[in-house]
Amino acid sequence: MKLNIHKKVLILVLGAGLVTFLILGVFAYYGRGIVRRDMMAMSIELGEESATYADDLLIKHLKQTLGELAEAKAQYVDREMSIVREEAKIIADAVTEIMTHPDDYLPKTLPDPRTDPVKQGEPYRIYAPNIRDNITPEIQHELELAANIKDLLADILENYVGYNATVFAGGEKGWYICARLVPDENGITDLNATIHFSHERIYEFDPRRRPWYIHAKRENAPVISELYRTIEAKGENSYDQIGASAPFYDAAGNLIGVAGLDASNIDVYNFINESKLFKGGINFVMNEHGEIIFSSQTRGILAVGDADDLRDTYLARVAERMANGEQDVVHIKLDGDKYYLAFAPMKESGWSFGMLVSEHELLRATAGTGAYFLQQVANLQKKMRQEYSYVNSISIIVPVLLLVILFLMSTNLSRRFVKPIHELSDGVREIASGNLDKKLNIQTGDEIEHLATCFNAMTDELKAQMANLKKVTAEKERIATELDVAKDIQSGMLPKDFPTRDDFELLATMKPAKEVGGDFYDFYFIDETHLAITVADVSGKGIPAALFMVVAKTVLNNFATSFYKQNGLAPVVAAANEQLCATNEAMMFVTAFVGVLDLETGEFIFVNGGHNPPVIYHAATNHCDFLDVKKNFVLGPMDGIPFIEQKINLERGDLLFLYTDGVTEALNVKEEEYLPDRLIAFMNSTDCTKDLETLLRNVRGDLAKHVGEAEQSDDITMFALRFNGGDKA
Repeated sequence: MKLNIHKKVLILVLGAGLVTFLILGVFAYYGRGIVRRDMMAMSIELGEESATYADDLLIKHLKQTLGELAEAKAQYVDREMSIVREEAKIIADAVTEIMTHPDDYLPKTLPDPRTDPVKQGEPYRIYAPNIRDNITPEIQHELELAANIKDLLADILENYVGYNATVFAGGEKGWYICARLVPDENGITDLNATIHFSHERIYEFDPRRRPWYIHAKRENAPVISELYRTIEAKGENSYDQIGASAPFYDAAGNLIGVAGLDASNIDVYNFINESKLFKGGINFVMNEHGEIIFSSQTRGILAVGDADDLRDTYLARVAERMANGEQDVVHIKLDGDKYYLAFAPMKESGWSFGMLVSEHELLRATAGTGAYFLQQVANLQKKMRQEYSYVNSISIIVPVLLLVILFLMSTNLSRRFVKPIHELSDGVREIASGNLDKKLNIQTGDEIEHLATCFNAMTDELKAQMANLKKVTAEKERIATELDVAKDIQSGMLPKDFPTRDDFELLATMKPAKEVGGDFYDFYFIDETHLAITVADVSGKGIPAALFMVVAKTVLNNFATSFYKQNGLAPVVAAANEQLCATNEAMMFVTAFVGVLDLETGEFIFVNGGHNPPVIYHAATNHCDFLDVKKNFVLGPMDGIPFIEQKINLERGDLLFLYTDGVTEALNVKEEEYLPDRLIAFMNSTDCTKDLETLLRNVRGDLAKHVGEAEQSDDITMFALRFNGGDKA
């Protein structure tokens, strides 16, 4: 005989209940005792393991915090050093500008402290001992020209009021221009006060023998100085200085001196001392030679001057890692005590910042954690014993009552269970037919009611999703339409009608990484014989970059056509930079290569504003090289920046290939860049005498081979200009 669901449920519920109670009755007594013993043992083991794990985890997090703090402190000191070096470069660039254009400047006179009073912050002049009594007109004229930087020195020195600070420039011929601030014992600088010089010391001063001069001259680049003693190196007024210096040059590119600034390292010492994380901690800075140059210690191998090279001590292994620019948190012994040492590199200066915390101090921070967990285990065991007694009492009464209730309720339960199933089945069929307004009204208080509620919610969500899908689809279509319009507008702003002439050929392409991009190119005639070209890359991508691109392109075009012929190309770029800075609240920037070609003579004048160096093809040698460019600062983020213009002469058949970093930094699926070396190798392997459309297509083809299936990561712009020579009168 077949049983319906009602009878099946009745038999199942009643039979399962009886069997369950019989089995539980047999094993309950034995099971409770076993569980009780196991739970007691597990609670003890869990408490001990939890205490150990908590201690280890806390120590791990403290070490991580120590490492992050060391990195942050290293970056802070490094950033301050970088700022000082940049200011030294600004002074050196100013002197270079004066010396390369001497006709643009009038000689200036400066006070001589031997005969004239010198105020705080006022630039003065001295000469090295070997030339003081034999100053030639040439030396005198060179110093008076360099004296045009006196206002710049005074402006920079205003940033250091309250410090022992000096800004200076010294020449290879022995002259020296300097401005100083010397605060009193309270740290107050009286800018009207006269500086009193020690004649015995200051007139022995030769800038060419100073560490900052020797270092910058040797490296032939801006450098951060290591500690050196001031010229008042005797007595209580002596103090260590640290700063930066940079070389400056004449019009022929010869080094003619070094400029820079320095300041007392007292503030760095104070920062080192105030940044200790734990009591008894030690902070220090080590240079790449293993020398301690800053330290919160006054004695021991980590004190300044105690060890010539930390790599020659028992800390040699960790000192070698610090000198190599590594970052880590390690366990070491120092003077018999155990420490955790966190160190991080200072990339600008090449130094390393270290923080030591005593192992005892670190472990003391975890004290009490283990005891807390063990106490919680004891409380848990006490509660378990109480619960066990309570369970024993009710385990006898409850089964008897449940058996009676089970028998009385099983019949009623089976009937109630089957009825909502039928209602649910009928309602689901109606919903499946497409009636999403159908609601299931089942109130059983169990999973079946929950299932009915879920079906009701599902129909509501389906209706809402369908309505929302229509809205989202319409919004996406609107955004896509607007982006297409923006793309057309941007594409329309880039010139497409490339001139067809005998004296030059020109072709350019731009492919944005998104719908719109930040790359742009431009060309236009300033007059009948001068062609201006621009290739630029705005920071970022998308709509913001496209908007800034429009502004940058317009500003460069306007200034070039307005006063290039009167002022030259560098002032045009400088004026455009000032205009961009005036309204650049988003702090965006643009790298730009701007050039003007004389179509009669082939003279090409250009300014490179932080852009990639172009490739130049020499027809006479059938060889490609990167154009030797001076990389000026980018346009937009900082005003008052000088720009240097350069020039070359193009011969008939010579070609310039300009591009943005979307070419050389194009990534393949392995995250490998295309790189400038591959670009120049390809340009030398292809036929650069072909028409420009074929040349650009060949470059794009080699770029596509490298990228493969990878998504385009940046805007790609290419610009080719071939000079064929004009009719010369």
